[in-house]
Amino acid sequence: MLNVIFTIFFVAYFLISAPILVAISALLFVLCYPFDPQRKVQHHFSTFISMQYFVLSPFAKVIVKGTENVKNNTPYVICSNHQSMLDIVLLYNVKTYFRWVSKKEIYRTPLVGQLLLLHGDVTIKRGNTKSTKKMIQDCSGYLQKGISIMMFPEGTRSKNGQVGRFKEGAFILAKLNKVSILPVAIDGTRQFSNGNGGWLNARQLFQITIMPAIPAEEVASTDVRVMQEKVHDIILEKHKKTTPSAYRQHSNTDRNKN
Repeated sequence: MLNVIFTIFFVAYFLISAPILVAISALLFVLCYPFDPQRKVQHHFSTFISMQYFVLSPFAKVIVKGTENVKNNTPYVICSNHQSMLDIVLLYNVKTYFRWVSKKEIYRTPLVGQLLLLHGDVTIKRGNTKSTKKMIQDCSGYLQKGISIMMFPEGTRSKNGQVGRFKEGAFILAKLNKVSILPVAIDGTRQFSNGNGGWLNARQLFQITIMPAIPAEEVASTDVRVMQEKVHDIILEKHKKTTPSAYRQHSNTDRNKN
């Protein structure tokens, strides 16, 4: 019953508040862009938008570990596993100034797409070489200005809750620009909307673990594929510790097949 009440309240609040918040964000863009071309005001307001949705339930909890690994005025390529659309909201808990890299289809999503456009975030068309090159170029421009880039190296949401294979784009970007890579493991967003009979989970625990950054010098001197595997293994190992059930279920399925 709690999940039913919470879902009704959450959906109603979102439908009422989201258009208003996007309109305020657009107004801030118009008013602030002349003296804030890097759109830091937009980013701070989006952080506020994201955070207030997590306090709608007094039972939900967000735990963030490793904030000491984020250094001020240091640009990173931030790599996170991808569980659900809610990841975009949750990852504003990584308290640094960044731009998203998102697949082009996301920008057609009502309200979310408009917010990403107001931020000046970067789009990519999956499987398109020209689009990938343009993404690398745009992201490099931001990194050179000291703005971090946030990416999901899996390229899409996990279908089984596990950390999937990584694509190489994030690691090419970091190596080209000689910047550090910041690995992040998240959990809870998938369970928030899955396995509850269609209702949201009011008592959800959301976890973010920010691991120590891989130094820019190591990124620059390491083969892209080797770095790709290293970051994958770092995030996978941490995710197995925070969500062991996802991997136990997979192991049990494999044994049953055999």
